[in-house]
Parts: sequence; C-alpha cells; structure tokens
Amino acid sequence: MKLFPDVETRKQFMKTALPVIFGIAWVPIIWMIVLSTVGPALFAVTGSWPVVHGAILIIVLLVISLFIKLFMRIGRKFHNKEH
Repeated sequence: MKLFPDVETRKQFMKTALPVIFGIAWVPIIWMIVLSTVGPALFAVTGSWPVVHGAILIIVLLVISLFIKLFMRIGRKFHNKEH
C-alpha cells in the first residue's frame, strides 16, 4: 500500500487519526438525531431556532468527543492484540 509503506505507520494512523475521522463522519448523523428529538422541545422553551441550534451544537460536540474516546479505546484494544 503506497499510503503506508510499513506496518508501524499504518498502526500509528489507525490509533490516532482514524478514530477522529470516524467521529467527524458521525457529526451529521448525531446532529439530525438530536435536532429531531430535542429540537422541538427546545424551540418551545426558547422560541428561537438559532438558540436551539447553538444548544444542539454543544450537545453534538459532547457526544462526538465521547464517540472519539470510545473509538480510540476500541482501536487500542484491537491493535494491541498480537496476531
């Protein structure tokens, strides 16, 4: 594989960058789920969609940070096993 000339480079990428990429890929999905479930209730309370989207942004960032930590933990367990 031309992108990763050796196994150690590939393992290092899998441990660090890949979980972040997975977390970023989940952002639109989490955004839509949170917006459809919590959005109408927040709009009823605040009456302003910009405020609702700001609150949802904070919720999504927290969830994505937890996803990234989870993906990193799974990646460490998977790549630390000796084959």
